Amino acid sequence: MNTFYDIHMHAFNLNHPSLSEFLTKEDLIDSLIDQNFDFSVRRKLVGAAIFCTKNFIKKKINEMLNSGNPSLKDRLGNTLSFFEIPLEYQFLILDYFIKNGLPIVYNQNKQIVIGETAYDKIVLCPLVMDFGFKNIPKKEKNGVSYNLTPKRPIVNQIGDLLYAIRTYYRFELEIDEKNKKMDLSNEILDFDNKKHQKLFEIYPFVGLDTRNYPLDVLKKILEKYFKNFTRNESGETRRKRLFAKMGKLDSNMYNPTPDYYTDIFAGIKLYPQMGFAPYPSDAEELVKVQYVYQFCIDRRIPITTHCSAGGFKTGNNNDLTNPATQWKSVLAQFPELTLNFAHFGSQKNNYEWRNSIINLTRTYSNVYTDISCNDMTAAYYNDLAKLFNDKNPQLQERVLFGSDFSINMLSNEVRSYNHYLEAFIKSNVTHKNNLCEYNPKRFLFGD
Repeated sequence: MNTFYDIHMHAFNLNHPSLSEFLTKEDLIDSLIDQNFDFSVRRKLVGAAIFCTKNFIKKKINEMLNSGNPSLKDRLGNTLSFFEIPLEYQFLILDYFIKNGLPIVYNQNKQIVIGETAYDKIVLCPLVMDFGFKNIPKKEKNGVSYNLTPKRPIVNQIGDLLYAIRTYYRFELEIDEKNKKMDLSNEILDFDNKKHQKLFEIYPFVGLDTRNYPLDVLKKILEKYFKNFTRNESGETRRKRLFAKMGKLDSNMYNPTPDYYTDIFAGIKLYPQMGFAPYPSDAEELVKVQYVYQFCIDRRIPITTHCSAGGFKTGNNNDLTNPATQWKSVLAQFPELTLNFAHFGSQKNNYEWRNSIINLTRTYSNVYTDISCNDMTAAYYNDLAKLFNDKNPQLQERVLFGSDFSINMLSNEVRSYNHYLEAFIKSNVTHKNNLCEYNPKRFLFGD
């Protein structure tokens, strides 16, 4: 049985991020500026995001963009329409459209066929993001009067994600095609015996920002989630253990039962563009990140770090994100760290970060990069194929497939998960099986 891996995707809705940060993503603002929009649009977006309901936000954004860039308007509407779906339905809906949507990427034998390989399963790695706002007052700007940022505890996002995974394994969708309505089937009570029949295996990564926790709390968090991880266990052993726990937890994040929360995460997600410093100058913070890295090495826990010039940004944090600055210091001290630089260091019309990542893969055997949220055009894949040459033989074993779904619908012209898969299937990039199975399996499970 072959398994397709999406090593980088997201499962959250509009309740989880700060909407003002979400709607003022650098990618979106760049698109607005490129279309010569008056910069007051940004003020209006911020105001709408903070003061309005989700439906009103969508309506107002569409009104503001109606006479401007139709493509951007469509991307906003398409993206927000998915984020408005309750999180517990998202995996079921994604499953349904892979099997029944357009373009068709699922054959009559219930497989995804890429080249000569047919994949029976899809591994999804939803990356939980620690949006990090802990009631920190924000300066009044852009016409915003109510400048206190509400606390957004990461446990709420984790609880919603665990409940969505539970729902996916315990229910099926019942679709009324005529009226475009859906409902859940009766609960599958013996789901432990039947969950292997599902298309998805779901192995989340927990978001972590060490600034939000003192060292003693940080240690407890790592033990809470990764207590059973060992460096020398086989990949098959780890996968079976994580799969056994999958779908058993609900949204309650305050269960006192020992080991209740172990084996629900497969790795850790870091986000320097939101201010996390991989190798901080502050001595207290440095001790915390060093503890995290050594803990991950000792237990062979993979880390994915955001590495693009865009994304959710809380300021100009490119120096923190740049793989050739602080991350270079991290790897020099922790050369065995299993680390994935997401988005292949994507920068607008600049390949400095991408080239730095390639250099790091030459030096460190556990450094990877994923291609999530890049423009999946023939030109992109042609450029990627050129990198798999005699100068970079190691790269064939370090690049990972990732979608960045559903954020990718906002950042490029990909309209659905199916379209993203279709672009990969039709591309002429070489070593496809390496990208979507062999490499991510090794990154995730170690062998």
